[in-house]
This record gives sequence, structure tokens and C-alpha cells, in this order.
Amino acid sequence: MAGDLVLLSGGTGMIGFRVLVQLLETGYQVCAAVRTTAGFEKIKALKPAAPYSAQLTHVVVPDITVPGAYDDAVKGVKYVVHVASPLDVNLPDDIDYETQLIQPAVMGTVGMLESANKASGIDRIVITGSVLSIIGFSDIGSKESLDETRRSAVSEGPFPMKMAAYAASKARALKHTYDWIAKNKPSFDVINILPVFVLGRDDTVTDPSRITKGTNGLIMAPLLGHSLEPAPGIAVHVADVALMHVKALDRSVPGNQDFLASSHHPTGIEWAQVKEIVKKRYPKECTEGIFTVNYTENPQTLPITISAAKAENVFGFTFKSFEDQVVSIVDHYLELVGRTRSGMAELSGERNSDH
Repeated sequence: MAGDLVLLSGGTGMIGFRVLVQLLETGYQVCAAVRTTAGFEKIKALKPAAPYSAQLTHVVVPDITVPGAYDDAVKGVKYVVHVASPLDVNLPDDIDYETQLIQPAVMGTVGMLESANKASGIDRIVITGSVLSIIGFSDIGSKESLDETRRSAVSEGPFPMKMAAYAASKARALKHTYDWIAKNKPSFDVINILPVFVLGRDDTVTDPSRITKGTNGLIMAPLLGHSLEPAPGIAVHVADVALMHVKALDRSVPGNQDFLASSHHPTGIEWAQVKEIVKKRYPKECTEGIFTVNYTENPQTLPITISAAKAENVFGFTFKSFEDQVVSIVDHYLELVGRTRSGMAELSGERNSDH
């Protein structure tokens, strides 16, 4: 409940920072586990977190894959929200996938469980996984609506490409989590949040040249004249993902279960919708050429349908629309380049609230 101490890992990233702000706004005391003090000072100074400095402390954990890395960090906390991942998706392709992608993911997650098990008083751990933890690439093109019962992810090699190994790291981390729980029977329980592509305002980005970093590049890259590789048509607002992490701390929600996070749409989304949304909401910027919306080749969407109805039913909220996600990112970009918003939503008096 509000006022309790939460250990949060990964708070310097897009998802983790939004979770941090959501925790603080809800009234929790938060200890942020960070790799460096400098990283903590940076997020502490960001506008959404600044009003809550009295609720916020930190602990330095330089390498989350080291055994016992979180032993000191977990002391005295009631809950753990484990967003951090040791994975660097920018690693070169010619690496040993097992030692440099998969094992670090497993060690980072199991290490947190091991440390928590040595402490006393921890009620629940909420872990950020991925849709890739349970749903495999073989499901692309499936006519089924896929939910938390699906187990098609491939966790064993050989892997044809780095992305396949990355997906396997997520699947294996989830499997090891449940194997560890079955073996150790801890006093705490675990909830896994499994998001699809996470989109929306990323307050850790303060330089417009970095607006295309990470998953937000799926929206901004074509708008700024860059090409986009084909991608599955599944997305979720970062604000919804953060809200799920915080709602998952409620002990009235049974533990040791998984929740997919995906914007509700019966047939998924089409990346080509982005330019239509932007033309409608930001006509002035399109006319001035700030956004490229007349590209001849639409970004290709790989069809897949994900059902996150379970999350909406259990947590009692409705996922934000794909249009909300697009507007959130584009508004942030315009803010970073020093322009006031002039989209149709502003003209009609609407505002998109992310916080």
C-alpha cells in the first residue's frame, strides 16, 4: 500500500522511469537501484520526478548479474519492481548468444529472486518481461487471438539471428523464474508484466536527435524520413505499462501469474496508420515539412493479434489507443524542438494526458 518501501530496478530507462513516477505519485517510498549515482541524479532531476525527492532514495548496483548483487538493496523493502535488464540490444551480431544475451538475462532475474529470498518482509516481486517471453515468431500471421496461455516462444538454439536469441533470453528468464519459485517456495510471490512494443513519451530523452531511439523509433523514424523494417502490429502505451506494474503490487491480485500488456484492438494495428493520425492531428507541421507523411512506401506491418483482456479485467482500466500513443510521442518531439502543439486535438480543446 502507499507509504511502503519499493525497490525499483531499471528506473533510468523508458519503462522504469515511468514506473518510478507512477509509484511516487501513488505515494510509495522508492529506493532506485541504479548502476551509478550519476544515473540516479539525472532521473531525480527530471521534471516528473522532481516534486517527489523526499520519497526517493537510491542504491548503487553496478552489475546486476553478479551473485548477491541485490543482497543489500532488498533489505527493509516491502515490494520489488524489477524492470532492469542487463541486455544491450545494440551488441554486434557476431557474439556468443548464450553467454552474452541469454545467460545475463537469466542471471539478472534469478539473482533478484535469490537476494529477495535472503531478506525478510518482502511480499511481492513484479518483473518486467516481454510478449516474447511466451509468444514466438512462429505466431506471426496466426489468425488466433493470443493470450497468456500461449507458450510458443523458443528458448533453445541454434538461433538464426540476434533477435531470435534476444527473444529466447526473455522466454528462458520467465521459465527460470517459475522453476525457481517451484524449487524454493519463497514467502513472496511474483507477477510478470509482458508488454508488446512500448510506445509513448519517454521523459529520459531530452535531446530531439534521440527521439528515434528504442521502440519509439517505430513511430518517429518514418515521420523524420527514415525507413522502417517490417514489424508486428502490436503496441502499448508506456503509461499503461507503468500503471500495470503499480496495480500489480495490490495483494488482492493473486500472485504467480502473467499479464500481457497490449493496446486492445481486435486485429492489431497498422504502422501505416501513423501518417494518417499525424496528418489529422498536426496539419500545420505536415504542411511545413516537419513531418514526412507523403512517403511512397508505407511501413510494413506483420499481422498478429494479442489479447490483453485479462489485464483490463483484473486491474480495472482500459488500454490507451494507438492514436494516444502516437500523439504522446509526437507531442514530446515538438516540445523538444521548441514548438508548441498545433494539432487538431489542441484546436478542439483536447489534451492527451500521459501522467
